[in-house]
Amino acid sequence: MQQDDVNRSQEFRKCIECYLCQNTCHVIRDHEENKEAFAGPRFLMRIAELEMHPADTADRREIAQGDFGLGFCNITKCCTEVCPEHIQITDNSIIPLKERVADRHYDPIRGALRLLRPRPGQES
Repeated sequence: MQQDDVNRSQEFRKCIECYLCQNTCHVIRDHEENKEAFAGPRFLMRIAELEMHPADTADRREIAQGDFGLGFCNITKCCTEVCPEHIQITDNSIIPLKERVADRHYDPIRGALRLLRPRPGQES
């Protein structure tokens, strides 16, 4: 476990749950249809905290993309600008989480391996 990993988790725990990030997020505020599909920056930050914790082994990338609507975030950093605790929500949680999802789904080598080795329960 590296000190950078510990520091990253500690930054997310500074959140006081004021939900200013949720209130200023234009994806939620300006698009009524996204309120059901997009969880918002606060909840994505929590998923990123768990996903990036060095001692946690659960894989939350599918949940972040599917259930929490990670793909709806277009990284305008409005959530980061209003955070009273100065948490870098976009740079330290949402972007790395998007990178992890993209690595899993769009990496050509992993894609080829998925085709060659189906997951348990998917054998035909």
